[in-house]
Amino acid sequence: MRVLGVETATDTAAVALVDGAGVLGERVVRRPMYTLEWVAAAIHGLLEDLSLGPDVVEGVAVSVGPGSFTGLRVGIATAVGWARARGLPACGVPTLEAIAAGVEAAVVGVVVDAKRGEVAGALFERKDGRLVRVVEEQVAPPEDVASAFREAGQRVGRCVLVGDGLGRWVDVFARALPEARFAEAASWAPRAAQVAWLGRKRLLEGGAEPLVRIQPWYGRTPAFRSVAR
Repeated sequence: MRVLGVETATDTAAVALVDGAGVLGERVVRRPMYTLEWVAAAIHGLLEDLSLGPDVVEGVAVSVGPGSFTGLRVGIATAVGWARARGLPACGVPTLEAIAAGVEAAVVGVVVDAKRGEVAGALFERKDGRLVRVVEEQVAPPEDVASAFREAGQRVGRCVLVGDGLGRWVDVFARALPEARFAEAASWAPRAAQVAWLGRKRLLEGGAEPLVRIQPWYGRTPAFRSVAR
């Protein structure tokens, strides 16, 4: 099954195509506020790179957050539009799970910068080849997320920490989890290939979702600026 993955939850946007043998191709760009102009053209460009047509895509997976309000809406609208236009099965993939899937470790803590002095975090443990949540996704001050990781770590052992939230809050997590290891910055951003791979597993297991139910999860209410008139 060939599955298209769309990842637009952070400043790094990506699209990828996978099949049973692995990743066929991926396009990635880190350019904030450029997702709307980039993502649809990137999908077509990726297929052109592979000398394939749109008809080869058999399923669609999209990152559903937590993440950027605008980025998530753009990615989900694009993915759902693709699936609806071609009658394809589709599913959402939690962004933090996609990041964790790219780290080879028994226990993975994901920390994404959620702005406004907060992070989106979750802690995962690998069991029988699957990621199981030890600490559920939450958007909170970094000290609160670090504390939740520390308490869970007493049960599951030390973790590897990953995510762009470490760029700003690494000292908070280093103090709370002195035995933790830190993944290299190259692995901090979610990858469309991981979104597509996780989505492919879900779709093969019958996990396709009604398209109207594929919605962004922000973790909190968006903040809107008032405009003087």
